[in-house]
Amino acid sequence: MTDDNSNNDDYERGLDDVAAFEAPMLSKLASALKNVAVIVSSFIVLALLFVVGVQVIWPKPLIESVSLPSYVQNWGYTSDAFVQKISDGTHEIAQNAKRDFDEAYPRRGIDIEPIEAKIPGSDFTTRSAAQFISESSGLPSRRITGVVTKAGNMFEVSLRIVGGEHLVTKVTSVNDGVDAEALVKAASELAMQLTYPYVFAASSYNDEKATRPTDFVRTIGILDYMLNTGKDLYYAHNLKCNVFVQLYKIDLAKKECEEAIKIDPANWPAQANLGYLYYALAQKGFNPVAGGTTAEAKENCQKALEQLTKAERSHPLRFLYDGWARCLDVLGNPDEANKIRLRLNS
Repeated sequence: MTDDNSNNDDYERGLDDVAAFEAPMLSKLASALKNVAVIVSSFIVLALLFVVGVQVIWPKPLIESVSLPSYVQNWGYTSDAFVQKISDGTHEIAQNAKRDFDEAYPRRGIDIEPIEAKIPGSDFTTRSAAQFISESSGLPSRRITGVVTKAGNMFEVSLRIVGGEHLVTKVTSVNDGVDAEALVKAASELAMQLTYPYVFAASSYNDEKATRPTDFVRTIGILDYMLNTGKDLYYAHNLKCNVFVQLYKIDLAKKECEEAIKIDPANWPAQANLGYLYYALAQKGFNPVAGGTTAEAKENCQKALEQLTKAERSHPLRFLYDGWARCLDVLGNPDEANKIRLRLNS
């Protein structure tokens, strides 16, 4: 009986020793887990605040909602589906806007309203917090809302930046299938004109350039809108210069390129455009059959080289190397001309 009691006492003392050993270990483990939780929570909060900050500093244009008549919804276009179609259309416009002379310009479409994340310990989401800070700071909104209405055989598409500019366009009704595509196209273009007008103008330029003959009337209309509203003035003047080069309106082209360079002397696309313009003028005086080149052609070549050299410091002009080399030949610099040709073939 004594031995049993002794064994029980030893067993209980052993349990006490284990408990005494485990207690501080569990306490340390709990403390460590608590610290990890605090660190993880801090990272999450910082990440959410970073998202808010990005939306405030670099606001991304968002299509929030477009109200539709019931008969448009009967085509299978809910408001959300129509907004998604517009967003897709703006991305297509951005893709179509790529051009040789202005690769430096960002190509962006417009997204739909993103998923919102709740900020812990507050009633704010990331979007509502960014919106609150922007409005409190007096920063412009980049949120787009709109409405589609119909009177007779004419649809009216109206989009506005919340608290800002408002644009309207009309679409003639033909039939349900055609109408749906036309409304999406019109709304996508209107959204781009509100938010990225230069991208819209460059896309229009590419479309009209591919259709010969053309007067670029649509592109010029968008560029005039940009100049009248003070939007992307450098790029508006630069693209207008390019339009007038295509139309061979030389004096107008020079004026527009010079305006662009005056606004931003360090931006290379206008310098490249002006250089190409002088080269095109010089070509008229190249006459190897008659035994020479006119003095005016040499003068234009010299002006072309000045502009191309400036532009080349910022961006390689491979698409203009051939003309550059020809001008160097005309000006009696065959060695430099060959160096340019080697660059083209490297």
